Amino acid sequence: MAQKPGPKESHKSDSHTEDDPLSKIAPHSGFVGRLRNYFLVGVLITAPIAITIWIAWGVIDFFDTRVRPLVPADWNPETYLPFSVPGLGLLLVLVFLTFIGMFTAGLVGRALMDSGERLLARVPVVRSIYGSLKQVFETVLAQNSRAFRDVVLVEYPYQGVWAIGFVTSETTGEVQRLTEGRVVSVFVPATPNPTTGFLLFLPKDEVHHLDMTVEQGLKLVISGGIVVPPRGEPRSLPEMFRQQKTVKSGGLGFTSRLRNYFLTGVLVTSPVVITFWLVWEIITFVDGRVKPMIPLELQPTHYLPVGFPEIPGIGLVVAIAGLIVIGMFGAGIIGRAVLRTSSWVFGRLPVIRSIYGALRQIVETILASQSDAFRECVLFQYPRRGSWVIGFLTGKTEGQVQGLTDANVVNVFMPTTPNPTSGFLMFVPKDEVRPLTMTVEEGLKMVVSGGLVVPPDRGAAETEEELTEGSPQAAS
Repeated sequence: MAQKPGPKESHKSDSHTEDDPLSKIAPHSGFVGRLRNYFLVGVLITAPIAITIWIAWGVIDFFDTRVRPLVPADWNPETYLPFSVPGLGLLLVLVFLTFIGMFTAGLVGRALMDSGERLLARVPVVRSIYGSLKQVFETVLAQNSRAFRDVVLVEYPYQGVWAIGFVTSETTGEVQRLTEGRVVSVFVPATPNPTTGFLLFLPKDEVHHLDMTVEQGLKLVISGGIVVPPRGEPRSLPEMFRQQKTVKSGGLGFTSRLRNYFLTGVLVTSPVVITFWLVWEIITFVDGRVKPMIPLELQPTHYLPVGFPEIPGIGLVVAIAGLIVIGMFGAGIIGRAVLRTSSWVFGRLPVIRSIYGALRQIVETILASQSDAFRECVLFQYPRRGSWVIGFLTGKTEGQVQGLTDANVVNVFMPTTPNPTSGFLMFVPKDEVRPLTMTVEEGLKMVVSGGLVVPPDRGAAETEEELTEGSPQAAS
C-alpha cells in the first residue's frame, strides 16, 4: 500500500505541478488530442506575456508620443543615436514630478503654490473641479490614509449574498449624523470594469476585512472570481504608501526622500493637469462644432496676422451668446409664435415627434423655476436595510406607478461611482427619504470621489443654533 507523501514530498509535488503547464490542461489522448494540448499550452504561456507587454508598451507609447515632442533636439538622445529610445517620455515625466516635489517642498515653491491656488479659486468652474480633485488626491496619498487600501466583504445586494468592496473612508459629516451607528464609506465595483460601481454607507460592524491586498481584490473582481488570491500570503500595503518613520541616526533615506518628492509632485501637478484637461476638452468640443458655423469674416483670426495661433474658446463664447439671443427672441411675441409653429411641425413627424416631445418635457421639467428635479440631495436605504446611498430627487411619482404602490413614493435617481451619468431610477417611500442640506453639486462631488470629498454638515450647525436660541440663557 502506497504511503501518503510527507509535507516535503507534497510541497515538491505541488511546486512541480505548478511549474508544469500541461498539468493545467485537461489531458487528451491520441495525436490530435496531443496537438490540442500543445496548442493550449502555447496559449497559456504566451497570452499572459503578450498581453502584459502590450499593456506596458501602450503606457510607454502614451507618454512618449506626448512628451518627446516637447524635448529640444539638443537634449534628445535620439538625435545622437541611430535608434529610438522607448520609455524616454515616461522617464522624463517621473523625473519632472520628482523635481516638482523637491521644488514645492521649499519656501519659494510653497509660496508659488499658494498663489496659484488663490488664482484658480477665482475662476468659477475651474475652482470647483480643482478643489475636489485636490481633496481626493490629498486623501488618497496621505500617509495615514486608509482610502482604497482595505479590501472588505459586505452583504450586497441583500442579506445572505456577499460582494467585494473597498473602504474609501470613515463616513463623516451629514451622512454620518443621519444614519444609525457608526458607518463607513465602501465602494463596490462592477465586473469586469472596476472603474464603475456604487458608493454605499454601511454599518462598521457589517464590514468584514479580508486578508488580501487591493491588487488581489481587483484581480478577483476583474476576473469574475477566476483569479483567487493564494492562501496564507501575508497582507501588505504597497511600499510607496507605507508610513515612514524617521530614524534618529539618519532620518529618511535617499530612496524614501525621492519617493516623497515624487508623491508630492503627483499631488501638486495632478489636480492642475486634470482640471485644465477637462476644461480644455469642453472648450475643444464646443469650438469644433460651433466655429465651422461662424462666417470667416466674423472670426477674430481673419483680422490677425498670418500664422497667428487660433484663439481657443471662441466657439464657446459664441454658443453662450447665441443661446442668450435665442432666449431674448423666444420671450417675445414673434418668438413664441415661431416656437408654436415649430412644435406643431415636429409633432406631426412620425419618429421625430416622440424624440422631440420627450426631450422637451425633460428640459422643461429640469429648468422650470418651480421644479424640484435634481435640486435636492437625499439619503435613503439601498439595496437593503442598514445600507445607505446618496440620491437626487427628480420629482413626485404619479400615474400608474404611484397607483400600484402601497405608500406615497417619490422619484429618486441613484448615480454610479465615479460616473454619475448612469445609475438607477428608484421609487422610494417619501417617509424613508432623508433630505440632506448639501447642494446637488456637493452631493455629486461626494459620489464621484467615492466618499473622499465630504461637504460641511450645515444641518448640525442649524440644529445647534436652534438649541442655543431655545435655551434659558438665550431667553433671558
